[in-house]
Amino acid sequence: MATSQKAYAVEQKVPSALSKDLRGVHHIGLTVEDMGKAVEFYTEVLGGKIIIPEIGLAGEVMHNTLLQKEEIEAIEKGVDPKSIGIPNLRDGEENLDIYFIQFDNIVLELLQYRDASAQPNGSVAFPAKNSYSSPAFVNSMHISFYLKDDVNVDEFVKNLEAECQKRGMDQVRCNRIVRLKSEEERKNTNLEYNSCKLFDPSFGDFEGWTLVYLKGPNGEQLEFNQVLRKAKVLFETAQENFQKSKAEV
Repeated sequence: MATSQKAYAVEQKVPSALSKDLRGVHHIGLTVEDMGKAVEFYTEVLGGKIIIPEIGLAGEVMHNTLLQKEEIEAIEKGVDPKSIGIPNLRDGEENLDIYFIQFDNIVLELLQYRDASAQPNGSVAFPAKNSYSSPAFVNSMHISFYLKDDVNVDEFVKNLEAECQKRGMDQVRCNRIVRLKSEEERKNTNLEYNSCKLFDPSFGDFEGWTLVYLKGPNGEQLEFNQVLRKAKVLFETAQENFQKSKAEV
């Protein structure tokens, strides 16, 4: 992995006046295909706590709030909205189910659009998911979880995959740091290859960072991080400075 080149970094300028109105990031939303598996994974496996479940959202206001831009584009193109993945919440043909799940420092929102006649917490969503999963696609996103300082990350990966296999979550697969040609090879790599450890000083500001990239139970892109040494100091200092700047406004 190449070291970072700070000369090419974007220079941060003075924030706009709007910034003083923000408290921070409230939640991350993730649209899933199998809501039952998603809730099980993020609560039973990872320990999140359900705050608000809302089942069967539909109607004019909800449709316009969530889907107006895409609907206008469909009208302008002269195509059926459903042909480009726009459910009909307005007339209740499809419904939206959501779960807000609390973790220590952030909230995750799970969303599933489904046929109104289908049972909630099922495994079939509207529309069919995209078959491509590369994190390099534009507008793709990932959720990163923060591991405690004393966790053995390689053991964590091993235990996470075992727990998910036991629950039938076959898509939960963590990448290894060595080149592999088959799923069988991936399963049988040595424990030390389960995580990317950026411990050498040549990694600059990333020194002390450990990361794992994996797919979640619905094929969503996830990451687990453990942040120690120089990287930890930089993040903690940045948070302190951010809180201080807000207090001075």
